[in-house]
Amino acid sequence: MTTKNEIWSKIKRNIKDDIPNSEFKTWLSQTSLLEISSELAVIEVPNKFVAAWLSENYIDPIRLLLQDIAGAQPAIRFSYRTLRSKTKEKKKRIPQRSKTSFPLGLDPSRTFSGFIKARSNGLACSSALDVANNQSSKYNPLYIYSKWSLGKTHLLHAIGNEAMKKDPDKKAIYLSTENIISKFEKTTPDGINGFWGDEIAPRLLLLDDIQTIASLDKTQKELLSLCSPFLESKRQLVVAASAPPSQIKNLLPQLRSRLEGGLMTEIKVPDQETKMKVVHQKAKQQGLQFREDAQFFLASSTNDLKNLVRQIEKIKIHAPIYGNKMDISMVQSILENKLNIQIGPEHIQEITAKYFQISPSDLLSRKKDRKISYPRQIAIFLTRKYTDMSLKEIGRAFGNKHHSSIIYSINRIEKNIHSKISVINDINKLKGFILNSSVG
Repeated sequence: MTTKNEIWSKIKRNIKDDIPNSEFKTWLSQTSLLEISSELAVIEVPNKFVAAWLSENYIDPIRLLLQDIAGAQPAIRFSYRTLRSKTKEKKKRIPQRSKTSFPLGLDPSRTFSGFIKARSNGLACSSALDVANNQSSKYNPLYIYSKWSLGKTHLLHAIGNEAMKKDPDKKAIYLSTENIISKFEKTTPDGINGFWGDEIAPRLLLLDDIQTIASLDKTQKELLSLCSPFLESKRQLVVAASAPPSQIKNLLPQLRSRLEGGLMTEIKVPDQETKMKVVHQKAKQQGLQFREDAQFFLASSTNDLKNLVRQIEKIKIHAPIYGNKMDISMVQSILENKLNIQIGPEHIQEITAKYFQISPSDLLSRKKDRKISYPRQIAIFLTRKYTDMSLKEIGRAFGNKHHSSIIYSINRIEKNIHSKISVINDINKLKGFILNSSVG
């Protein structure tokens, strides 16, 4: 039987192969797997900073490796030992604003102006806007639920961004379930009172995908303790989930009662009118023009708004071939891969290597210096974006790398593509080179 130490050693070896030694030494060398079951994996780390960084950057690779090596899909929790003395533990904490602020977790690109309002999400959107404008609203908590990819996470970020824009002192924080679990450290002496560390607790707390903790009784109790101050004061709680509280199995009755105490609003599957608006807005952003029949075809092709956006992005790659306006036959040809355009991993590797003045074989190697690792991450990102290859197929195309390494590379580029000018420029130039050299 594989022990937890063997499992974690294999996970660390897999990750170590694809990141610089300095990065591995800083973030992973002093970690261990404290316990693992079908429900929960507890990873011990040196301090809360390592916990936060691993939670933000390595959750997906670790989850995949746990599945492959241990055959389990547990929730992941980080634990660290505090270094404060018993005397200090007994002292009351005086809340102070630290120089390093608690990570807000907000995506600045997700705003109300970028959210498409329609009949299917009208109440959710108007309620969210009301909360953003008035944090002592009667909607406490505001509970938004929907199926996957219909916009509830977008609304959480939009609420936080709007509230912070109006009054930055009324801090808003977004936490995913993974963030929540990783911050409920078992060894924190202050318990829930120490959740925010040296930071002042936010005025607005935004919690996402809470249905995923329904099987974890201890975490639910901690969450109830965390949420109660927001419901018993002028602070505001907003929660998103895949279903109403009454339909979430194993949810603690006390927590269910609290979540049902405010306004519950559903984002329904978008109607044709909403999807047509999405097509129109995204086409405008991408500089595309569709004939009416093509717009209707795209809107009818899926109920998943993320997939709809991906389809439009895919069409954008091939748009120069067709000129300004595309009709339904052109759109169908692109989406069904019937074009005489060859964009494969070898082609992307060749163009990327030439651009960065390295050898294509370097991209397939396990060299970790930034001169090689950054171009490799770019090439992997572009392969994911411009081909229909699965993560495992991309891994094989890049020197038989594990698909967790592929996810890591994609996440690294996605994290910087909206903030670092150098990354934006590299991506844009390579997109042009790849497209222009692929038309046959």
